Amino acid sequence: MNLGTQRGRRISEGKKALLYLDVAAELRARIINGRYEPDSRLPTLKDLVEEFGVSVISVRRALRELSYEGLIVGEQGRGIFVKPKGVIHRVFGVGSAKSIEDSIRQAGFTPRTQQLRSDRIKADVDLARRLQIAAGTRVHRRQKMVFADEAPVSLHFLYFTEEIAPELDREVGKSITFAAIRRAGFSWKEVQCEFGSIALPNEYAPLFAEMPGFPMEVVHFTPVLTGRKPLFSGMTICRSDRFIFGVNVSV
Repeated sequence: MNLGTQRGRRISEGKKALLYLDVAAELRARIINGRYEPDSRLPTLKDLVEEFGVSVISVRRALRELSYEGLIVGEQGRGIFVKPKGVIHRVFGVGSAKSIEDSIRQAGFTPRTQQLRSDRIKADVDLARRLQIAAGTRVHRRQKMVFADEAPVSLHFLYFTEEIAPELDREVGKSITFAAIRRAGFSWKEVQCEFGSIALPNEYAPLFAEMPGFPMEVVHFTPVLTGRKPLFSGMTICRSDRFIFGVNVSV
């Protein structure tokens, strides 16, 4: 059932275990498509119970899900409101020179970057696959946190092998951006991207000032040279309520 296109339709009694998730999905869709605008107040608990034909407990659980996602906020004595927020559009493309900071600025926020870590680690199976190296090979890792109006919104990792470390370190030590990597003298034929979602891991929860398990987006990107040889690999973990990702495709 597509709840986003069937307003007011009662949810099937055969889906009792998913009632609150269905209500959350419908309310989420209304927020995303603009039916409930930023700063607007949601219908009362009583109205939502009557509209969806579910229990008070189911509606409360649905609202809690949306609160965890950062979409709504409750105000004592006033009700529940859609959070005011801008959406940051991040587009990947072979020739794109726009940094994450540029995208944040374009969305109307002031960006700030904090370099967190520069070290070497052993590549796990997934990273080894992306870099086409043996699992356990030591690689360089760079890590930074990005803020929008001082709110932490994304965590970035860059991984590269010893082979290109001398050239890359000179520029990447200043900033982890595609533009910085190009300044180091590197270019690539295409960028392989993998998009997904994760629950915020315990180790990164304090960086985002959120509870572990908060829904996040994750993007893996690997620029490759002619012959399909990876240049480096990166990973971005970001708030799912603050980003929209796109890909520019050349034909």
